[in-house]
Amino acid sequence: DTAIYGVCTGPFTLAGHLRGTDVFMDMALDPDYVEELLSYTKEVVKAVSEYLIDAGADVVAVTDPLVSQISPDFFEDFLEEPFSDIFETIRNKGAKSAFFVCGNATRSIEPMCCTHPDAISIDENVNLPSAKAITDKHGVCICGNIPLTSVMLFGTQQDNAKCALDICDSIDASHLYICSPGCDMPYDVPVENTIAVEQAVHQPETARLMIKDYKPEELVFHGELPDYEHLERPLVEVFTLDSATCAACTYMKAAAVDAQQAADFPMDVVEYKYTCVENIARCKVMEVKQLPSIYINGKLAFSSIIPDRETLINAIKEA
Repeated sequence: DTAIYGVCTGPFTLAGHLRGTDVFMDMALDPDYVEELLSYTKEVVKAVSEYLIDAGADVVAVTDPLVSQISPDFFEDFLEEPFSDIFETIRNKGAKSAFFVCGNATRSIEPMCCTHPDAISIDENVNLPSAKAITDKHGVCICGNIPLTSVMLFGTQQDNAKCALDICDSIDASHLYICSPGCDMPYDVPVENTIAVEQAVHQPETARLMIKDYKPEELVFHGELPDYEHLERPLVEVFTLDSATCAACTYMKAAAVDAQQAADFPMDVVEYKYTCVENIARCKVMEVKQLPSIYINGKLAFSSIIPDRETLINAIKEA
């Protein structure tokens, strides 16, 4: 059987779309306003979820990438109730629910489980064995976390088969687990790469023979890094999956651009998208561990946490 997924944007990311990056500052300075805003966006998500189920969706995936950009305390204070209500609504309509989150959501896996989704989907920023130990405890299925670009888009069939096998071998894949991409696959993913993943999952021994003597090609960075010790002005580098398609990346870049416009001193802001092979190699050279991240003058400043304007400007001044 094939499950039909219906996808809708989660309440926190919807709040971000309405309020912009100020929503992060609002959580600290005006919590009553944020609660009122989330109460509204929650009802929108519930309504859309019901529309999707009525249209035939077996599973409603609530996608809220901004969840990875806040602390577990903020999650519990602001988001536990809205998500619990949303997933209960989906359950009462006779469908399954999935909680999709992008970025390094490691610190929020436990509170996410406490909202009682049927499944949680994570991307390559999260350590799957550690996350599964938590989801297993709560009886929640976990899905993921094949890298979207470095493996699925730019990798070979062997890369994809090996990745799927390695992931499945790292956990008990027979229980409460779905092997899947970390998020939406890029449109240009070669069909043969998805077939390789399917074969690795359903015919693992055949796939193991296919990659028995395979050695992945090493990525080499052919560009040139800035001379960070002799910059004419501060350099803010934003490393993203893609700010055009990933909401968390959108707001991380927006935070940098906002700081650039608001600061009383000049600075340069550059984005490096993980959708480019050269940028994947750049991330390796720069030892970028999580996306999205902000580097200031070549040094990591913010990893999977979107700073407010004042915090970012002060960090740039002090760099």
